[in-house]
Amino acid sequence: MIELRNYQILSVEKLRENILKGIKKQILCAPTGAGKTIMFSFMCKNAFDKGKKTLIITDRIELLTQAGGTLENFGLKPIEINSKKQLKTLNGVLYVGMAQTISRRLALKEYQDFFKTIDLVIIDEAHKQTFNSLLEYLSEKCIVVGATATPFREKNQKSLDDFYQSIVEVVKISTLINDGFLAKPQTFGVKINLDGIKITKGDYDETQLAQRYSEIKLYDGVYENYQRLTPNKKAIIFATNVESSKQIVNDFKEKGLPIEHIDGTTPTSERKRILKWFQNTPNAMVSNVGILNAGFDCPDIDVVILYRATMSLPLFLQMVGRGSRTTKNKKTFTILDFGNNIQRHGFWEQDREWSLKKKRKKDGVAPVKDCPECFAILPASTRTCNYCGHEFEKTEKEIEEEVIVELQQMSYQQIKDEIKTADFKKLEQIAKAKGYKMGWIYHQIYTQGQLEEYAKYKGYNQAWVKYQIESRESNQELSLSKIRNENRNTTT
Repeated sequence: MIELRNYQILSVEKLRENILKGIKKQILCAPTGAGKTIMFSFMCKNAFDKGKKTLIITDRIELLTQAGGTLENFGLKPIEINSKKQLKTLNGVLYVGMAQTISRRLALKEYQDFFKTIDLVIIDEAHKQTFNSLLEYLSEKCIVVGATATPFREKNQKSLDDFYQSIVEVVKISTLINDGFLAKPQTFGVKINLDGIKITKGDYDETQLAQRYSEIKLYDGVYENYQRLTPNKKAIIFATNVESSKQIVNDFKEKGLPIEHIDGTTPTSERKRILKWFQNTPNAMVSNVGILNAGFDCPDIDVVILYRATMSLPLFLQMVGRGSRTTKNKKTFTILDFGNNIQRHGFWEQDREWSLKKKRKKDGVAPVKDCPECFAILPASTRTCNYCGHEFEKTEKEIEEEVIVELQQMSYQQIKDEIKTADFKKLEQIAKAKGYKMGWIYHQIYTQGQLEEYAKYKGYNQAWVKYQIESRESNQELSLSKIRNENRNTTT
């Protein structure tokens, strides 16, 4: 029997609390590697013990039905709904099935009736659209828990709040890293020019992207950086398309690296052989196209190579997450990004706020910079590279920000003293620090010659100088007139 971690227990308790409040459709959100399968399997065990009919809908059925898998470790042996055989009866208590197979079976009345009798439905990888049409067949009393690390729908997809009422998220990636449950990433990358590559269905066109990578011989850069940073480490490569993946595999094989390729057309027996070899070989590498993004667990993966660019945040998080598992000897892993993905989506480990609505609250992608020595991708505020010790010189903007902070802390008298010797740039810094309007600066400039110098500094023309002089003369005349009127009134 598997023992749940504290955050897993709390997640299940939160789901139960919501059910008691009448919330029947919820998203269970937890990062890749947090143990979502363990959490929903625990819920299935409790439902099974109470005689509740449960259905797990997934697109990675092998992981849920394999010997020694999570369900078996909870003492559960589900009835499998698959395309290879017809079930004689639907009177069991626990079922697991592929979304596509179940969708086809729902054309039959017996499966429609079966759906009406289900008490609990677990949807694995619930952010995918595959499951949308299945929910309408469930009864109103049915409890639905959709498990996903990325509760996010793209612009052209149906919003999750069309199907779910609430999100339960107890833990984030950063916390799991700090607590030792996930490996800490080290991030390196090479910037790629993606100008001119068209967007197809919300993401970079695969053919054009692969062609660009081939033209610039990016695989040479991948090889050089892999050998420089992570030689002989177990690595998983995510390629743009089949041709691109095979190209990098052929190149690496010619250079003597142990590497294989798999994609959607790889025969099942061959795929199993390659993945078994990969899992049992310490320095193996496997390149894939759309196969190992989710549902593939190999804890000793040391390196994730993004040999592609994507505009999809869920895909980015899922790919990198393949390297985030910890082992007894592995507490860190390396990301090699060859698609500007970190610049686009932010660091994999940063906290993100999720929403059921399509317009997810903006997390704000923190600015980053590259280390010129080792190509590490670092937060823009970094002064010393964590990996090679390179010291960054302060930018003009950073120096100015430091000056402004100092000015903010000055007293009124100190600012008055500072103004006496301040140049135009310093006057602007004082105005910004103290929240003065820009017109304040003009009042610190007393002569026509100073006005002309300031106009030159700002790039203003002579008409601006003339306007300022006329405006001052007019204001001065108004002030004199006001004084004369006050004197008359006093005399009267």
